[in-house]
Amino acid sequence: MLTAKKIGKTLGAIIVLLLFVLFMGVYCPIQKILGIPCPGCNMTTSLYYLIQGNLSASLMYHAMLIPTGVFALLIGICQWKKKKKWMERFLWMWIGCMIVYYIYRMIFIFPDIPMVYDSSSLLGYFLNR
Repeated sequence: MLTAKKIGKTLGAIIVLLLFVLFMGVYCPIQKILGIPCPGCNMTTSLYYLIQGNLSASLMYHAMLIPTGVFALLIGICQWKKKKKWMERFLWMWIGCMIVYYIYRMIFIFPDIPMVYDSSSLLGYFLNR
């Protein structure tokens, strides 16, 4: 079962990982293995453009960046106020939004930019042999 402490630690780890990826240029491990982008792919690129003030480019790369920040803030407030039930509701709402947005992007955008297929992936390597 999800506890407030586990969710807080997970969100903290995600933020640290995003910052690490943003500054170190590490690529998505799911895309490097399977070749298809994951639900969070291009979120760091979106953050990069948002920090630069280019909102349209940020939204083009991943429109869920800003809602993710809002959900993280709401979940953090719920954790601080010890509102476990609301924290879990916001977490499930965010997960649902990410899944719907991912499905939309895979249907209408994939394999075009920014949802590109990585032919140099591990799976792509074995399929092209």
